[in-house]
Order: sequence, then structure tokens, then C-alpha cells
Amino acid sequence: MKPQLLFTIVIVTFISCSNENTIFNEYVDIPNSKFSFLDTVNFKVQINDTVNNHDVFIQLRTSTDYKWSNMFIFSDIVFPNGKIRSDTFQISITDKKGHWKGNKSGAVVNFNHYLYKNIIFPIKGQYRFKFNQAMRDTILNEVISLGLKINKSNKNHKD
Repeated sequence: MKPQLLFTIVIVTFISCSNENTIFNEYVDIPNSKFSFLDTVNFKVQINDTVNNHDVFIQLRTSTDYKWSNMFIFSDIVFPNGKIRSDTFQISITDKKGHWKGNKSGAVVNFNHYLYKNIIFPIKGQYRFKFNQAMRDTILNEVISLGLKINKSNKNHKD
């Protein structure tokens, strides 16, 4: 077996096993890195576990040219029974001195922001997560992508 192929197999195996607790992790690219208030980023997630706690994160990728120190997001969760939970979240992008709070690699900064910690999904089925930017600017430049990640929480539900 060629060393490059073996290396690739080892890396793919390592990455796929790196977090067994992750049940969903997807990004949606923002066209032309311009996030309009009219744009809705949607995720559909099948939830079958209504016993264990979960952590829900919004993930954000911006360029280092993003001009704001935060971002407000409108969030809707549509439950399998059609009920909707709406929230507004603020993602802090920089600290008071202007230093990036996310993980910076070159000109890209990645942010993971808790939406919900240790929640239990009450119903099995397909959940829809919908996100819109809620800033004063109608178009946010330099927003590369928006993601959703759901992990099984380290804290288990105790009866």
C-alpha cells in the first residue's frame, strides 16, 4: 500500500472517530459572503434521542475583514409537531480590545457559540432550525458560512 493512501485512511478514520457525541454538524455557505437580512439559513435534523441531554451550537465563519464586534441572529426551531420556538442570540466576535474570540486561521475566523446547553429534545422526528441575521446593516459583508452542530452533552439526564 502506498504511504500516501495509508496516511489518508488513517486521517479520515481519526477525523470520523474524533467526536462520537456529535450527531449533526453542517455548514451552509453564504453566497458571495454577503449575509442579507432576507437570507434564511435552514437546517433539517432528525432527532431520535429524547432521553439524553444535548448541546446545540451555531457556528460562524467570517473573514478578518468583518467589521462588527458581534452579530445578532434570529433563530426559529420548528418542532416535529409544528410548534415554533423563536429566540434572538448575540455572538461576540471580538473582545473589547478588538481581538478575535474565535479560532483564526489566516484570513478566516471560526466561532462556536452555544445556543442551548443540556437540553432534551421532547419529541422524536425532524426539527428545522432557521437562522437570519438581525443586525442594523441589511447586508453583512465577509460572512463566509453559518453552521449548526448538535452534540450529546457530557451531562446525562437524571430522573
